[in-house]
Amino acid sequence: MIPISLCIITKNEEKNLDRCLSCIKDYPFEIVVVDTGSTDHTVEIAKKYTDNVYHFDWINDFAAARNFSISKASNDWILVLDADEFTYELDLEEIYHLIEQHPTGIGRLLRSSEDIIHSVTIDRVERLFNRNVYHYERPIHEQVLPIDKKTKLYTYPIPLATEHAGYMGTREDINKKAMRNLEILLASEKDYPDAYTYYQIGQSYFIMSDWEKARIYFEKGLSFPLAPESEFVQLMVVNFGYSLLHVNRLEDAVKFFEEIYSYFDFYADFVFLMGYIYMKSGNYMKSALNFIKATTLSCFHVEGANSFLAYYHLGIVYEMIGNAEMALMFYEKAGDYPKAVEQVLRLKKTPE
Repeated sequence: MIPISLCIITKNEEKNLDRCLSCIKDYPFEIVVVDTGSTDHTVEIAKKYTDNVYHFDWINDFAAARNFSISKASNDWILVLDADEFTYELDLEEIYHLIEQHPTGIGRLLRSSEDIIHSVTIDRVERLFNRNVYHYERPIHEQVLPIDKKTKLYTYPIPLATEHAGYMGTREDINKKAMRNLEILLASEKDYPDAYTYYQIGQSYFIMSDWEKARIYFEKGLSFPLAPESEFVQLMVVNFGYSLLHVNRLEDAVKFFEEIYSYFDFYADFVFLMGYIYMKSGNYMKSALNFIKATTLSCFHVEGANSFLAYYHLGIVYEMIGNAEMALMFYEKAGDYPKAVEQVLRLKKTPE
């Protein structure tokens, strides 16, 4: 057995922490909780599960808090969770095997995040590593990076899956969190003037529905040389597209995305976006072709981009061109997606 320490940082997480730790308590992990100034019952909840509960004075730096939590661990192998992440699948024997195979790699768990409009995003995040090789950098949206800059960073998927509640709550809650993030991001922009920082600033504005500022920062991020296989680049490209649409720059969206199409045509969210852009511009043939193509792709972030959402929008396209029979077929292929179900019932309704 390879000893692993689970490290969590918290602040006012009484609504999540008990569930987070109860999901993981039966595994043989040392649990380390570092609290950054809770005023609720977070610390008391943490002490139900571990004696390793510490305080860290908050200095607007998530990496500093993460690294402090790592320093309090007894083991070199570190697993990191957030208090609002709830483990529902974990194969410990396979994780041990992967650690032996990848002693200098970073394990990436699978995370599903539902937002306030019930859209679900699936991503992988870097959370398992050896603290002698890696640590955290950046004050917010902190990244696991090599301590020795000569070390080649590489990642691998691990059989650990979580549900993430971080984007649930009221619109006020979400905006408050985005504003907190934005304050730290803007303060750190001078130290990290790169694509990742601009992406995260854009994301904060995007979450707050400030589409024009989101567009500006996504555009800054996209001005750097970028790798299409990078997840943050994929997300930045797609959200840049939706920002353009929100500020009524449809022609700019068509031009920009046609130019980069060949770089991202493996990614369902991007191809779905192209279908949506063409639908908005009245090019229904290209729209339908892209929605169909999206259903054939396995790489995606937003649940449904390569399935029910694409079929639902195919139904819309065929209704727009007056083919109710094909529209009904695609709405039905969208399964139990509520908006599609409504359209199926409408089209099947006997005329009065």
